[in-house]
Order: sequence, then structure tokens, then C-alpha cells
Amino acid sequence: MCVNDYTEFEARLGYSFRDKSLLETAFTHTTYVFENGGEHWQSNQRLEFIGDAVLDVIVGEMIYNLRPKCDEGFLSKKRSAAVCERSFAEIARDLDMGSYLLLGKGEDLSGGADKDSNLADCFESVIAAVYFDGGFEAARSVIYKNLTDTVNKAVNGEIFMDYKSRLLEISQSKGKRHQIVFRIVGERGPAHQKEFDCEVYADDTFLARATGHSKKDAEQKCAKEAIEVYNSTFVV
Repeated sequence: MCVNDYTEFEARLGYSFRDKSLLETAFTHTTYVFENGGEHWQSNQRLEFIGDAVLDVIVGEMIYNLRPKCDEGFLSKKRSAAVCERSFAEIARDLDMGSYLLLGKGEDLSGGADKDSNLADCFESVIAAVYFDGGFEAARSVIYKNLTDTVNKAVNGEIFMDYKSRLLEISQSKGKRHQIVFRIVGERGPAHQKEFDCEVYADDTFLARATGHSKKDAEQKCAKEAIEVYNSTFVV
């Protein structure tokens, strides 16, 4: 039996589920599962794994069709800008996903319903739920409906979310030739709620430190902070 009535959400998403339990699983955070004596597989993390793959394929297809003469490097770079935590979190907020998230008490009190990481993971999980409920074409329809604007902005250079690649590009431009090194310097928390500390250096010069819910997330946040520091430190 579902805890929430998802009618309004389904209308915003553009898809009505036959199996509502899939949708409820997509909204179930690991902290909620463990606080209620459940098992890891009952959270949305397995769905997130599938949703990530489905989004990669379909967003890649969208960019491929929008820019038929561009090479693989361009396609990959623009997909990274569209398929990222911040983009998905913004879409999730537009869909009011935070109102439906099932969170543990601690996560809820710490603002978990509006955390980029939780919202992005939930969005990926919902896409997987659509895929399992209605198939690939249903997932494609939902992604086109909800991500077309984001993909167009990414292709047109209006958004740039792959901060790591941007930092690497800057370090090799305008006469600069620095080796950028990312180091994971800390790791803590249970398996379902890991945090990673990352530091980034230009050669031996420290640039920034940041924390993320995955190594990739920590590196991106660290790179974002490092870009401004790098530009002010190494002036050509």
C-alpha cells in the first residue's frame, strides 16, 4: 500500500504508473529503510543504477540528433553538462519531488528533502521506475518532456556542469601548463551514506577541498571551488 497519493506528481512528470510500488521505491531513501528495519535493496539505490544508464543513452541520443556533425568529444562533453547532479536536482525541484521523499528522521531534519544529491538520485530512480513500468519508449517520452530544455541549454553552451573537465582545460590554456591532481583524502560513514573528502592541486600548489556523497561528486565540487582560486593564483 502506497504512503502517498502520486496523482499530481504523475501529471507533472507526464506518466501514470500501473505499478505504484515502483514509484514508492523510487522515493525511498536508504535512511528511511534502515530506520524502519528494512533491507538495503528496498531503497531507491538499485533503481538509481538503472536510471543513470537509461538517462545516459537517451540524453546521448538527444544530443546526437541535435548536433549531427559534431564529434564524440563534443557529444560527451555536452552530455556531462546535462546529465549531472545539479541538472537533475533542478528538474526534481520543478517536479516537487522533495515533498514525496521518504527520509530517515535525521536526514529529514538536516534538510535532506532539498539536498541536490538526494533529489538527483531520486530523479534517476524515477526514470528507472518508468522504464520498468512502461518500457524504453515510456522512459524516452518522459526524458524528452522533462530534459529537452536542459539538453538544449547544454548544447548551446548555456550551462556547464563538468567542473573537473573545465579546470583541466583552463590549466592547459593561455600559456598555463600545470598538472591537476585530485586526491581523495578522507572517507567516512556507513555504506549507504558515505562521504568523501577531496583535495585538488596544481602541481604542488593546493587549490581547494570539498566533500561529496561519492568520489565523483567530491571531485566535481572540489573542481568548482578550485577554478576561481586557480585563475586568481596563476595570472598570465
